[in-house]
Amino acid sequence: MKRASIVTSKFKAEVKTDLDRELNLREELVKIDGNRVSVFDGDKEVFSVDNVIKLSLETGISVDKLIGFTSDGKEIEIAYFTKRKEELFKKVIDAFNKGEQIEVKDEESEEGVRVGVGTLRWLWNIASRYRKTMIFGATLSLITTGLNLVPPYLLKILIDSVLLSPSHPSTLFINIIVYLIASYSALALLSSIQNRTLNNLGSRIINDLREILYKHAINHDYSFIERISPSRILSRLTTDAGNTNWLLVWGLPTLVTNLFTIIGIGVILFTLNPTLAAFILIPVPAIIYLIISYRRKSHRLYHRNWRRSADITSRINDTIPNFLVVRSFSKEEYESKRLREMLNKLYESSIAINKMNSVYWPLMGFVVNLSTVLIWWVGGHEVISGIIEIGVITAFIAYVSQFYGPINNLSNVLPFIQQSLTSAERIREVLEVKPQITNPENPKRPNMPAEIRFEHVYFGYDPHFPVVKDINIEIKPGEKVAIVGKSGSGKSTIAKLLLRFYDVNEGRILIDGIDIREIDLNYLRRKVAYVPQDVVLFDTTVGYNVVYGTDNLSEVDIIRACKIAKIHDEIVKLPFAYDTILGERGTYLSGGQRQRLSIARAIIKNPDVLIFDEATSNLDVTSEREVYETMMDVSKGKTVIMITHNVHEVMNSDKVIVLSNGKVVEEGKPIELLNKKGEFYKMFKEQINEENIFARMKQNSKEEKIIVNLIDIHNVKIDQSVRRSTVDVIYQGKVYRVLVPKMLFPITKPTFIGLYDESGKEIFLIDDYTKLDEKSRKVLENALAYNNLIFQVRKINEINIKGDQLEWDVETNKGPIKVYTIGRRNVVVLDSKVVLIDKNDNLYEIDLDKIDRKSFKILVETV
Repeated sequence: MKRASIVTSKFKAEVKTDLDRELNLREELVKIDGNRVSVFDGDKEVFSVDNVIKLSLETGISVDKLIGFTSDGKEIEIAYFTKRKEELFKKVIDAFNKGEQIEVKDEESEEGVRVGVGTLRWLWNIASRYRKTMIFGATLSLITTGLNLVPPYLLKILIDSVLLSPSHPSTLFINIIVYLIASYSALALLSSIQNRTLNNLGSRIINDLREILYKHAINHDYSFIERISPSRILSRLTTDAGNTNWLLVWGLPTLVTNLFTIIGIGVILFTLNPTLAAFILIPVPAIIYLIISYRRKSHRLYHRNWRRSADITSRINDTIPNFLVVRSFSKEEYESKRLREMLNKLYESSIAINKMNSVYWPLMGFVVNLSTVLIWWVGGHEVISGIIEIGVITAFIAYVSQFYGPINNLSNVLPFIQQSLTSAERIREVLEVKPQITNPENPKRPNMPAEIRFEHVYFGYDPHFPVVKDINIEIKPGEKVAIVGKSGSGKSTIAKLLLRFYDVNEGRILIDGIDIREIDLNYLRRKVAYVPQDVVLFDTTVGYNVVYGTDNLSEVDIIRACKIAKIHDEIVKLPFAYDTILGERGTYLSGGQRQRLSIARAIIKNPDVLIFDEATSNLDVTSEREVYETMMDVSKGKTVIMITHNVHEVMNSDKVIVLSNGKVVEEGKPIELLNKKGEFYKMFKEQINEENIFARMKQNSKEEKIIVNLIDIHNVKIDQSVRRSTVDVIYQGKVYRVLVPKMLFPITKPTFIGLYDESGKEIFLIDDYTKLDEKSRKVLENALAYNNLIFQVRKINEINIKGDQLEWDVETNKGPIKVYTIGRRNVVVLDSKVVLIDKNDNLYEIDLDKIDRKSFKILVETV
């Protein structure tokens, strides 16, 4: 083995492991001093190695290894540690290999959520715009707390100085009643203002907090989403944001008011009678003990109940969507039995909770009632003895009920405050992560298409484990390049690097001679379109999905892109054409349709570079061929990068790049690589049928002209045809008979019309039929009604809510009817109208400017 020269290192570091050399959970200390690495168990050196020129990390299940490479070519296992220490050792290894001295900080002790003054200060800064409202709400809370303490004291005066005093002033009784009415009225009024203020503030804070989180996540790096995970981000947006909102609006004010209530009542009680007040404190230790005991036990039992409930939800979510698999394997009874067992366990945990509550709360009530009896007993003796007046003991009893309540409230609210502080810290951790991929200070915009070059590019999602190594690629403008290789060879990684979802660890990527890190990010991603293997479609309309990411496009642009992608004719056949809602992840469409819709979305922004990442890999033969032909059509005149295993796509490329283990092993024209009989030949030799390939290549060399027959409305006449639902069109001196008019955007733009012959072939498109002459417009509207009937809602009598279903009692232009909509997506809210899609796919349009006030109020309160 070749001997490496020693480069003297001045690097020094000390880092602790959490496993010893026998894999016991004991700490050892790794000391790095230049090229010498030693391992100590306490003060005893148990291992050392000299002449270390490089360090690396090897991972396993629950155990990682620190590996040293010496100058004489040896690989030595130096130390062992669990995954908890992995990130720390990675930093040390990276710094050693680069020769950069760093401060080694073991943050394991800080792995728990850091909750404290810093988080509260951060929350205060987040809520800075609401501080006046928060202070106002807290002040109202303190005032209402004080007002709650007034009536018992007035009751004491009423009994002692009025009811039991024959010589009381005549106005005192009236004054006390007036004061009681005033205090109760002020309490009701201020409580109402307080609740409204804090609830409105809560709604505002949680919305703003979610917006801040959402913007931060959506503008962050691709690696950030992968590292945090979408489910954790969703948890921050929902549960954590809700907890943080509760902490700011209710938690901290409740803590303060309860403390002030306890202090205030205590001062009043000791002022009234110190002896009786001392007896009130006797049950407090027992109450606190019961509360703490309850909190400990209930935490475990409620957590177990929640976990079992979550398991049931997970099981249902796992089996119901996979219903066909369950039925095909005849596992209905098996799955039902599993669910029954889980339900029984949930029942057992619920019984345990009920048993606990049936013991603790009655016992706590008994202790409180005993304390009340004790007050009556001691106070009664003092009243009988004439030591105190009966009004004092009456006030005492009233205050006692208010005294123990805040103690119980504090015991309940403190754990939730702790939980909410944890949630706030979790949100803080996300918001304080800065993006690594940012726009340069002076972004450049090179002319595209341009030459793309990868120069000695190294990259790994974990820098210690590179996925692509020393990649050197040159792609000319307008060139079609196929990147092939086994799964995991780094093909898709190259696409992500070109879109700058990640930055390279070493080397550089150049576009027109400009480093990609110097190019405007938005400009780059507008110019490069990416069609992934797993198509992502939004749960909204077809049209929205096509134009997503591109502004100021007309309906004609959408249709043209879909025609190029060979999906237009199939969209027209959907229930609401381009306004059909596709469902979650586009489940309304087949795999081939989703892929072609994804291609339409890519090409509508007119990119200069198209990346197809295994765009046909998940399709059947027919769909694969349709999508493949679409790819060939849309890529004319553009730089195309195809990441593929499809031999036809490969053979139609200008150049093929073959990857293996992250390295380029072959590069050249497909025919040249076939003749070379190397890696490329081994990969595709079983698929290759040269005659069919060349026939396909020849076939796809023909250019298909995409025609959008948009009619000139000033040169057209429309007459009634032989059927009510059809029209005759006279255009440019030619008569087109028995054409069927259809709304292509019935919800978002019902004036955009397509005209089709009896075979379903599209003859014309009309951008806005309302601009036709009056006779033609009326004829067309009449025929449209028999093909696309949209009921116009004139009045809403009632909307009844039945779970996820809404029952609409409405009056339409065609008569009264009850309409049933299911789910949120069947009520479409637009700028000036609301469109209802009932459970049978009938359309009802509510013009907000034309309905009466009562209908509008019902609609606003419901939708």
